[in-house]
Amino acid sequence: MKKFLLRLLLLTFVFCYCGNFPCHAFGKPRYDRIYEDMPILDHMYETRLDPEESDDYEKYTVSPYVLVRLPVKLRNKKTVFNQGYYLAKPEKRSGFNFVIFKQNGKVVGCVPVYKKYRVDPAENFPEPEKPKTKWYALPFVMTWNVIKWPFKKLLGNKKRPLRPPRAKAEFELAEDGKYYDMGLYVEDRLYKMLFILEK
Repeated sequence: MKKFLLRLLLLTFVFCYCGNFPCHAFGKPRYDRIYEDMPILDHMYETRLDPEESDDYEKYTVSPYVLVRLPVKLRNKKTVFNQGYYLAKPEKRSGFNFVIFKQNGKVVGCVPVYKKYRVDPAENFPEPEKPKTKWYALPFVMTWNVIKWPFKKLLGNKKRPLRPPRAKAEFELAEDGKYYDMGLYVEDRLYKMLFILEK
């Protein structure tokens, strides 16, 4: 019984280790397996138009999409991205999590998300430190508060546009420079995508 438990523990350790790190002894490296398992989503936006774009821009004062700079030519399945600037937006449709990339208002490609995490937004987007009011400015601040108090209700009823979601992108080379692993942070979510570097 002890030998059986010891073997079971050893097998569990080996499979857990190979699940988290590249392991050539049990087949293909981790990123090769992830890339092969990703679906091809080139049918999602055949017209190259995003039907939700006008609604997205109507809600916000600035673009709600994340500006991403791709420093090299990248490929994801059938879609090739030349180096340059793209607007990225995470979506979920037909059971797939994916990110659409746009240039000049047109959808250039869809990239499937191989992993989606929940993250702490306070850690990724720390609040800027508010400037302290100097003692000599206090009379002016108090006077301004008294003047604007009667108009606060009138100004408060005015509908303000939404603040765009906080977002940023991070990149990492994987498998000795074969793959380009991209992480897109949007508020409390992290979307992981995988590209092959094109020579």
